[in-house]
Amino acid sequence: MTDEARAAIHIPVLRDEVVDALGATVSGLFLDCTFGGGGHSRAILDGHADNRVVGLDRDLRAITRGKMWQHEYGDRLELIHGSFSQIEELVSSRVFDGVLADLGMSTDQLYEERGFSFSDQGAFDMRMNETDGITAAEFVNGASERELYLALVKGGVGKNGKQIAQAIQRARPIATAKELGEVIRQSQLGKRGESRSHPATVVFQAIRIHINREREEIEDLLEAAPHIVKSGRRLAIITFHSLEDRIVTSQLREWESAGTFPASWRGPREGRQLGRLTTRKPILPSDAEIDRNPASRSARLRVFEFM
Repeated sequence: MTDEARAAIHIPVLRDEVVDALGATVSGLFLDCTFGGGGHSRAILDGHADNRVVGLDRDLRAITRGKMWQHEYGDRLELIHGSFSQIEELVSSRVFDGVLADLGMSTDQLYEERGFSFSDQGAFDMRMNETDGITAAEFVNGASERELYLALVKGGVGKNGKQIAQAIQRARPIATAKELGEVIRQSQLGKRGESRSHPATVVFQAIRIHINREREEIEDLLEAAPHIVKSGRRLAIITFHSLEDRIVTSQLREWESAGTFPASWRGPREGRQLGRLTTRKPILPSDAEIDRNPASRSARLRVFEFM
C-alpha cells in the first residue's frame, strides 16, 4: 500500500475534542508528542491560521511521512524524531500553549508489516523506533520462560500468562508475527471463558509494551509535562487500554490534589497543587465517530489544565 493510500485511511481519534480541549482555535504554539499519521497536528494547524506545531515521534517513518505534506504549512510545522524521555532536551526549553499525546497505535504502522499485527508475515520487529533496542523476534526467541511470563502479565495478560509463555518457549524459533499468533491461538483452544477476540490480541499488546518500554515512556512524559506547558494551558492525553489509562489518571489526580507524589506515597504531602482535571470523567468518542472509525471505541481523552 502506498503512503498516499495509508494517509487516506488514517483517521485521528477525537479530533474535534482535542482541538477544543487544547484551545487550538486561538493562536499558539502546540506540541504533538505522538505525530503518527499527522491528523491531530493538521487539525491544530487548521484551527487557527497562526498556530504552530512541533510534531514529535519516535517512529522515523512517521516523521518521513509528515515531511511529504510539510510544505502545506511551511515553518508553522516542525518535525522532530525522538521519544518522550527526550522531550525536554528536544524542545530546547520551549513551553507550549498545549501539549497532546495520543498513545494509540497509528493505522500506518499496522499496514507496514512490522509485526504489530498477528496477521503480519514480514519482519517480526514491533519497535516504534527501528534504530533502538531489541526486536520482538529477539525477545520472543531469546527470553527465558520467566521473562516472557513477566512481560505478558505486566502487559495485561491474565491467568493464562504462564501457559502462553510455555507454549511460546516450546514453539521456538518463531519467525513471524503470524506464526506467533497461531501458537497463541492453538494454546488457548477450548479454554473456558474463551473471548470472541483473537487470544493473541492482549499478548501482542504486552510484547509491544515490553519492547518499547511504553510504561516508562509514559512516566517520562508525565514527568516532563509540568515543565513544558504554560500556566493556564492544557495537557491532553488519549489512552486506549486500562494499563496506560491507570498511569495517566493516577498522575493527573495527584497533580490536582497535592503535587507530584506517587499515588502509593504514605509520607507527608508538602507539594503544591499543579492544576485541575477539566472533566471528572474521560471524554469518549461519540457513537457517530465509532461508526466511522471502530478503532476509536476504546479511546479515552483526559485533559489537565496547569495553574
